[in-house]
Amino acid sequence: MIVNLYVAVDLAIALFALVVGCFAALKAYRVEERIKGATGDQRYALEKDFYLVSTVGWMTLGTRILAIPLFWITVVSLIPSVPGAMCEFGVFQAGAPWSWADLGLKLFTMFAFGGWLFYDIMNRKLRGSTMMASLSRGFVLLLPLLFIDALLDIAFFGGLKPLVVPCCMVVYSNSTVGLFNVGCPFCFITYKYPLLWGVIAAYGVSAALVLWSFLFSRSSNRMPGVKTELNPLMNKVLLLCIVLAVIGTFLLLLQVGLGPFRNV
Repeated sequence: MIVNLYVAVDLAIALFALVVGCFAALKAYRVEERIKGATGDQRYALEKDFYLVSTVGWMTLGTRILAIPLFWITVVSLIPSVPGAMCEFGVFQAGAPWSWADLGLKLFTMFAFGGWLFYDIMNRKLRGSTMMASLSRGFVLLLPLLFIDALLDIAFFGGLKPLVVPCCMVVYSNSTVGLFNVGCPFCFITYKYPLLWGVIAAYGVSAALVLWSFLFSRSSNRMPGVKTELNPLMNKVLLLCIVLAVIGTFLLLLQVGLGPFRNV
């Protein structure tokens, strides 16, 4: 096991997200079980519990967003400890297969909790907030992702040893994408074209908003009388998607201007 300050912080954030997630999941389960037959004061108390779940949902999403760059920084900090590693690829190889699974799950968990919060925000904008029970059930179903994420962190960092790994320049020496020989994708994005991180984030969030909007529209079709309320909200989401796509395109053009891809 290779331990440094970044590894400790990464594991601490995963544990924090898991603890607060478990607390909120218990509240969410209580809301789902009792909301159908609740009236008056009981419903008001359950609504307060659900607002607490929503607040914790934002905290959980915040930790998941923070976990992505922190995870990457942690992997970068471990490069000198892995013989033969010239970039993040070497550390991922030393920690395979847990390293790849950990990164993939972190991205999916961020997407899943982001979708849950999108539903929550849209539901609050609609009269009556009729999806409270479904959202409570959804939060409970998302909780296992936090357990698995923490376990994968432990498996990756706990099982990481200073093994000799092949250099990324050897593994990706003949890789090509389209007309461009990009070599190692980690070096390509992290060191040669760092603005592509912003491009990926802007396009990724824009695509996620489009997907969440489509799914929410499908879900709300079963709710009577919400179409007139929903259309203005969807127009705002569409505008935000366009703005993000424009930002991503601007960053891409700026990066191309700063360094032509043909020189890679």
